[in-house]
Amino acid sequence: MSVKNEATAPPGIVEKPRPRTAVVAAVACAGIFVGYLPIMAATVGLSAIAKETQASASDLEWVVSMLVLPMAALILAFGAWAEKWGRRRVLIIGLVLAMLGGLVATSAGLVDGDAAIYFIWIGQGLAGTGAAALIPTTLAIISVTEPDHRRRAVLIAAWSGAMMGAMAVAVYLSAAILDVLAWYWLFIPVVVASALLLAFGVRLVPESRGVTTGRMDVAGQILTAVGVAALVYAVIVGGADGFSNPKAIIGLIVAVVAIGGFITVELRSDAPLLDLRVFSNVTFSMSALVAAIAMFAYLGVNFGLALYFSALDLSPIEVANRYIFLIGGSVVGSNIAGRALRRLNAQSVLAAACGWTGLAMVFLSFIDSAAPVWQADLRLVLAGIGIGGVLATVTAAAVNAVPFRQAGMASAAINAVRQTGGALGPAVFSILSASWALSALPDKLFDAGVDEKSAAVVQEIVDEQGVQHGGAVAQSQFPELGLHDALSAAQAHGFSLSAVAAAVVFCALAIGCAVLRVAARKPDVEEPVRV
Repeated sequence: MSVKNEATAPPGIVEKPRPRTAVVAAVACAGIFVGYLPIMAATVGLSAIAKETQASASDLEWVVSMLVLPMAALILAFGAWAEKWGRRRVLIIGLVLAMLGGLVATSAGLVDGDAAIYFIWIGQGLAGTGAAALIPTTLAIISVTEPDHRRRAVLIAAWSGAMMGAMAVAVYLSAAILDVLAWYWLFIPVVVASALLLAFGVRLVPESRGVTTGRMDVAGQILTAVGVAALVYAVIVGGADGFSNPKAIIGLIVAVVAIGGFITVELRSDAPLLDLRVFSNVTFSMSALVAAIAMFAYLGVNFGLALYFSALDLSPIEVANRYIFLIGGSVVGSNIAGRALRRLNAQSVLAAACGWTGLAMVFLSFIDSAAPVWQADLRLVLAGIGIGGVLATVTAAAVNAVPFRQAGMASAAINAVRQTGGALGPAVFSILSASWALSALPDKLFDAGVDEKSAAVVQEIVDEQGVQHGGAVAQSQFPELGLHDALSAAQAHGFSLSAVAAAVVFCALAIGCAVLRVAARKPDVEEPVRV
């Protein structure tokens, strides 16, 4: 069916005759690919960045957090702008911001000393802002391009697979770059990918808009951005310096006030940024909850893996060879979920995926650097399959749970809650992992034969400076003690308990999804699309 003008088009349908759905979906998948490239580039490069910039563990945490914080805080705003001013236009803005972020982060290599880390943070912030534009826009483009909810679920699963694929590609690109070039070249791939998509891809996507009435909900946009940013900031600062720190307390107060104000404004608005009534839909609400918690656990475990691999002194390519099994498994899991959604109810698929992931996390908690490599790879593949299935299913379930005309808003909402969880994950899991590693260190030092007096000095250094940075300092000061194995074992202990915590979370989600499915006793009903 060709739509010739906006007046006669169904809500959210493109304004011009559409090219093939597959072409538009491919460009949208390429867009989310660009948005997620910097995440693993930064994660794989943490050790190299720390070594060259003398960054502390909290500084390294901000390398990741400066990327995911704006992703979480600005997704709803960019989603609304895309619905109002055009999805293709916001897609272009996102690509430009991602490209600028990569250029600024790369320029950190031109700066000497501690200042380099600030350039990385600024670049990551710009790239994260670009990703905040790309994530809801690319998902909305797919959602309104394909009206049939089952075929749309398959395309959304492909979109989720592209997201995971970006991480897989970034892992090997980053490893290859670190093998032959300086660390600051890590951020160039996103520049190249953005430029290529701007030059050749966006022209294939026709402009489309949602049906919006009245003025933009500026108050809602400001309040949600401030609330989410303050919450993430407070958790990060609280994790590093304690939640009695005035900055953490102020951040939490600002977050509560802003989020409370956002809810009040949205309930009173005639044209809300987020129609809170969608949360009365059980499937949408459950999908949002699972999306936030799943991304929280996934990126938290991912960050813990990065620190664990760093403690093992693996080369960049060895780190890539480990990560590829986790991320490759995620791509496979997304594909399996897409096929399952053709035949099964979303809640059933989600319950199975969460249950699988919970069991896989238990299996992952037994990862051992002394065991054969294939055992670690198998654990990572199984965890990846589950996580990929969960993330693909929650996105498709949430978008299909609302009327077709609200697909764009649902896309922005589900991504906002997911990225908020993702932003909190590394902060919370780094706190837990570090705490558990510190508690295990005395026993590991004793097992390594370190005398009591030396162990007390090492413990004091690590308590003050953290396991990652303090451990490196202690090893350089006392090379004769052979601290490497003890420190690695302590960090492995911290990661194992983090994986167990993630397993508990996913198993609880699986039970919740299963209970809701049994209680519902009827399939989700898709509102008919009127043309």
